[in-house]
This record gives sequence, structure tokens and C-alpha cells, in this order.
Amino acid sequence: MLKTNLKLAFRNIFRNKLYTTINVIGLGVASAFCILVYLYVKNENSFDRFHQGQDRMFRVEETNIFSSFSREKPQHSFFSFMMKDDEQKNMLETPMIFAGDLKRNFPEIENAVRIKNLYNPVVRVGNQSFKEDPQAVTYADPDFFKLFTFPLVQGNASAVLSNKSQVVISERLAKKYFGNANPVGKLLNITSEKLLLTVSGVAKDFPANSSFRFDVIIPREADPYYAQEMSNGTNGFSDLLIIKLTKGSDAFRFQKKLDAFSKTYFKTTSESMAKNDPKEKPRDFHVYLRPFADAHYNQSRGWNHYTDLKNIYQLICLTFVILVIACVNYVLLTLTSAASRSQDVGVRKTIGAGRVQIILQYYTETQLLAFISVTIGFLLAVTCLPFFSSLTGSELQLAYFSSGNISLSLFALAMVLGLVAGVYPALAMSGLKPLNIMRSFSAFRLNPALSKGLVVIQFAVCVILIISAMVIKKQMKYINQASMGFDKDQVLVIQQPYGWDDSKSTLLLKERLYQFVGSASYLDGMTTASFDFGGYNDNGHMINGERVPIQELNVDYNYFSFNKIPILKGRTFSRAIASDSAELKLTKEQHIPKNSEARHAIVINETLYNLLNKPEIGQFNRVMAGVIIGVCKDYHTDDLTKKISPAYHKINPHYTGYFWVRIKAGQNIPKVIDNIRSEWDKLTNNSIFSYTFMDEDVAKNYDAYLRWMSTITTSCFLAVLIACLGLFGLSGLTTINRTKEIGIRKVLGASISNLFILLNRGTLLLAIGSFILAAPVAFYLTHQWLDNFAYRIKPDWMLFIMAGLIAIVTAVIAVSYHTIRAAMANPVKSLRSE
Repeated sequence: MLKTNLKLAFRNIFRNKLYTTINVIGLGVASAFCILVYLYVKNENSFDRFHQGQDRMFRVEETNIFSSFSREKPQHSFFSFMMKDDEQKNMLETPMIFAGDLKRNFPEIENAVRIKNLYNPVVRVGNQSFKEDPQAVTYADPDFFKLFTFPLVQGNASAVLSNKSQVVISERLAKKYFGNANPVGKLLNITSEKLLLTVSGVAKDFPANSSFRFDVIIPREADPYYAQEMSNGTNGFSDLLIIKLTKGSDAFRFQKKLDAFSKTYFKTTSESMAKNDPKEKPRDFHVYLRPFADAHYNQSRGWNHYTDLKNIYQLICLTFVILVIACVNYVLLTLTSAASRSQDVGVRKTIGAGRVQIILQYYTETQLLAFISVTIGFLLAVTCLPFFSSLTGSELQLAYFSSGNISLSLFALAMVLGLVAGVYPALAMSGLKPLNIMRSFSAFRLNPALSKGLVVIQFAVCVILIISAMVIKKQMKYINQASMGFDKDQVLVIQQPYGWDDSKSTLLLKERLYQFVGSASYLDGMTTASFDFGGYNDNGHMINGERVPIQELNVDYNYFSFNKIPILKGRTFSRAIASDSAELKLTKEQHIPKNSEARHAIVINETLYNLLNKPEIGQFNRVMAGVIIGVCKDYHTDDLTKKISPAYHKINPHYTGYFWVRIKAGQNIPKVIDNIRSEWDKLTNNSIFSYTFMDEDVAKNYDAYLRWMSTITTSCFLAVLIACLGLFGLSGLTTINRTKEIGIRKVLGASISNLFILLNRGTLLLAIGSFILAAPVAFYLTHQWLDNFAYRIKPDWMLFIMAGLIAIVTAVIAVSYHTIRAAMANPVKSLRSE
């Protein structure tokens, strides 16, 4: 029987080539998207699960005692209810002494390792210097390779970090620094930390699904400030802390014991922090344990890898929607083509076929088509994997997944598609009465009411996606075109190569660079600052009895003219006025307890000026502990998801972190950079030339939003494509059911245009109904997404109307094939059986 059903299935599949092609495209594309999302979700869920005993490993977190000082507000979304405590932003940094105290007080702890990344690490090997990623170079305790399952190619896990003059590097860095030579025993000079270390081991490159991607691991005690930070006790928060519990330990019970311990341990620190803000009550301090393998889903800052669960849930929803649309389309197209096969059902039932046999015949055909579609979908997914990886910002490779898992997943997907898409058509066709079919020997007319309802829903989803894509695109265009309040174009931001404590070398380099820029015809000026874009420092000032975070920006005299930032009141800084750069000595009356102090002449922005109730210019301001000499126009020091913060600028030559150099328009950028690099090497004795472009730094803040825009746009295209196939099927169903009506109308004199309007009127009503259903949902969802931005567009009804028109035009195009063909058909053929 199965053999017979397979023969019939193959025969029917290849007989109806048009419907088969459409079905395979719809189900294949939906399968490809589903496979890609599955690979992405599985990859993200695999993070940090390869460590031995990972179920006993936890990240230690604490109540964020600085949260009242932070300007960052928690963001909630439609999926917040599914995220448990993943949106909770705790403090990840722990006191350096905390790990040792925990091990002494809790026998349940098998191991505890502290980790602290280096700031702007520079590594020198021989005569060459290398600037490494801060997330790739770290201090760690000697038990690092015992706690984590990171294999060593050379060296012993128990000994490679036992001496503070040792260092472990990755295979990648060993190749980069030493070529094919044996790196063990070679010297590494971490110039940014003033450390000379000996390579004691080589670690296998950390896997792509690890939150840690370290290339250089230095013993924690090698930190030049180790003793000083240890002496800070619980007043300093610097290290990530990962613990591993002993086998058989109850994590829930241990959490309770740890929390009770923390209330006493951090009591003094919590009370001390509360004194800084009179309105802040002492915090109920807690220490939390988060499973190490789930840590990358949490939004707390300071972790090397973050996976936004909201995006995963949204992708899963999109996948579900696209699969449902594809299955509905298959049902519609199957019923359309099966209506002409109803006579076959009548004949088979008349000669004795039971309902189960009819069901199995139709289901076998569907299941076979599902397997073909999933196979094609898999090939399509493999082809599109690099593109999808760029959309999600992940590193997906098929080699990361076992062939067994992939095969099982594909089989399961094909079975699900076969069941969802094949059951209803099989039941509908098997339920036909042979007497009704055979009486006039004509096609049985299927009721399209259910089909129309399904099409309305699926096309409403498409309208929502169209509106969402248009809103996201318009918002991103607004952001890219919005004025930042300063001139960010053609600005090269170069990081100074010396430490903060070497101000003498920095000042000398600064003076020589000014001379070089002034003499270079292809450059248009230079200024300096302590920060790059978004790299400001916050200080707390007491305003109206409340501690308010205010940005401190150390700049140079020409900072405002260089960036074309207008001065609205007072004046800017001047080299001719010595007091502009001199540090103020405050009297006892000028101090405010627990208040940060500028102690300089300052230029404030409009936001701070208004916050201070428009103070007098040129006078000492007690709240700021400085002389306000001017007010500049507000400009953005952060991306447009955040409001402009109160800020003040001051001259402090000892805090020069970056040189901002503007390149004249129309220049050959690579050649200009080579010239600057050449001069830099002469002035700095071949120190690291690390630079970025200001406009690119600004744009990087929106990378995640741009990727999501691409994802929505791609999903929208796929959903609309598949939904149009559904409308194509519905139009075929409608024209089959109305074939004789069309023939009679043509005999009575109806024109092709009249018939086209008549047949498409239903489609237009469906499209309008879809738009009415989709508009309020899209309005809610888009406004919720736009709430991520402090500066945003206001979607008007024209945008919604445009999306509706796109949907209607697309729907009409999708059904035109069947309607035009029916309108142009010879009425004799449709009426000859009457």
C-alpha cells in the first residue's frame, strides 16, 4: 500500500509542475529560515557549556550600589515577562579580597578564580609593539586552567601561572609573535603595565562559543597595583569572580547562606555609599549566583559576550510565523489543485476505497513534498549561512554542529511540516461524498471561507512586518542624518601611546604633533581630549540635595572651534588667561561634603546651565566647585539612544588621552594616514599607532539596530513572498469555483476589465481587512521599539497608508495571473458540460 501511495504521490507531484514548484519554494524558503534560526539559537545556547562540571560553575554578582548614580534606565519589552532576571543589571565586579574570604568561609566552594581585563594593553616582542584587544588580555588566578576547560598545547595547568613572572599565550598569538619557533621561555613585555614576563605555556585557541576569548593570561598577583587593591578591602570593586561548587552541593541552599553572609560582609560599604546621597537609604545588599552557562544572556555590563534574549524570542516568533504562512499556503494550493481531483476521490470511493486510504494517499504526497522541501531548504540555508551570520553578528559554521543532530533536526522539521500542512487537505478530500461528486461528473466546489480567514491573518502579519521595516529604516535614516551638535566628519582619533602617569612624554608629543599638523597641507587642524566618543567620565555633584551624574570632559583650548560647537554665553578657554588652566584652591566654605569638585575654570553645556538654574557667568559656582566662564550649545557625547547629559569642560594638560586630527576634504585617506603614521613613528620611536574615525565610532553604536533592521527586512521579504503564493492559490481556488459563473457573464457581454474587477474585489477586501487588523498591532510594536531611542521619529499615518498600499498592490499582482486567465478563457469550454 505504501509503495502504491508513493507511486501516486510522485505521479501527482510531477504532473502538477506549477503547483509543485510553488509549494517547494514556499516550504523550502520557510525551512531554510527555520534551519538558520535553529543553528543560531543552538549556537548561542552552547556558549560556555563545554567546561567540565559547568553545571556547578557560577558567576558571582552583587547588588549594584552605584545604580542610583547611573543615568541608565532599565528597558522593558514585549518579551520581558519571559526573561526572568536576565534584564536585572547587577554589579559584576567584586572586591579583590572577596574570593579568598569566600573560600575560607564556605567549604562548598571547590574553586574560585578572579579575572580582570587590562585597559588598552600593548605588548612588545623584540622591537615590535602590538596593541591587543582589551577583552583578549587578562589577569587571572593560578587555578584558571583548573577551573575552566581550556586545553594547553604546551605547559602544565597546575604550574603555568604559579609564578607572577609567567604568562600563557594562545596558539594564535604564539604564531603571530614568534612564528614557528617554540614560544615557551620567550620574553613578553606588557609595556602598558610595565611587566616583563616569560611565556610558560601555550593554550589552544579558545572556542568560538566561549564568553572568554583570551589570548594573553597573566597571573593576578603580577598586577602592579595588586597590593594596593587588596588593601582597599570591600571598598574597591575590580574583579570578575567565577566559583565552582563541590559535587553534591545544593546551589539554592548555598545561595541563601551566601546572601546572609553578604549582608554582614558588605554592611559598612553599603552604609558608606548611602552617605554620599542624603536621599538614598542604606541598600539591602545581596550577592547572587548566576549559572555560568547562562551568564551571557544577562544584561549586566562587564561581560565579554552578550546575547540579547529578546532577539532570540523575536527570531523564533518570526520563524513560527513564516512556517505557518508556508503551511497555510500549502493547504490553499493543495485544495486548489485537489478540487480538480475530486472526481478521482469519487471514483476511488465508489469502487471501495475507505476514508483511511484516501487520507494516507494525500498525506503521503504531502510528506514526500515536505522532505523534498526541507532538503532544498537545507541546501539554501548552507548557502545563506554567511549572510545570516552577518545579520545576527554571530560566527556560525556548519562544522560546529554534529551531522547526527542536524539530520535528526531536519527529519523532525519535515515530519512537522508534513503533519501541519497535510492533515487538513487529507481530511477535507477524504470527507467528500461520492454521490455528490459523481452525480454531475463535475468538480466538487470547496468552500473558501476558512481559506480567506487564514489569508487575512497571514497577510496581516506581512503588513505588520512591512510597517516595522519601514519604521526601522526611517528611524535609522533619521539617526544617520541627525546632527550630533559637532563636526564629526574626516576626524581621525589617535590614542596617545604612553601611560597616564607619563604626562611629560605626552605633552612633548602633543606639542610636536601640533607643529606637524600645522605644516601639513592635507590636514585641517588638531585638538586633544581625555576621551573618545562615548568615553566620558561621570562625577557626582549635589544639586538640590540630590547626587547627579555630570560628565567631566578634559579638553584643549581650541576644542570648541575645532568641533564647531557654538559658545552661547561667556567665552571659551584662552591660552592668554593663565587661570583657565590653573587648579583652584578652595576655601573651607566653598566645599560641599561628598561633592565632586571641578577645581578649574569650566565651560558648561546648556543642559547643565539649566539644571543649575542659569547661574552667573564668570563667577565661582559652589555646586561645581569651579568658575563657570562660558556656556556651549548642547551636543551629543553619546549615541541618540540617550538624552544629552549635563556636562562641563575644563583644561587639564595632564589628562590627554586622544589626539583629534581633521583631514581636509577630497584627500586620499589611505595616503594621508600613511603620512601621519610615518611622522608618528619618528616622534614616538615606533610606538603603537592606534586610530579610529570619529564618524565610524558614532556609527558603531547602532550596529545591533542595523543588523536587526536587516533581519526584519529579510523576514518581511520572505513572509510577503510566501503570502503572495498563498494569494495565488486562493485566486486559483476562487476562479475554479466560479468558472461557470465567469463563462455565463462573458456570454452575457461582460468585458475582461469588468471580470478582472469582479474577481479581484474579494482580494482587495481581504487586503484592506488585513491592513485594518495589522495597523494597531504594528503601531504598538513600533512605538515600543522606538522607546529605545531618546531621539526618535514619530510614525505618521502616511507611513501606515503607504504600507497598506504596498500590501494591496502586492496582493493584486499576486492574484492577477488567475483572474486574467479566467477572464480571457473561452466561455464555451467552461459551459460545455452544462
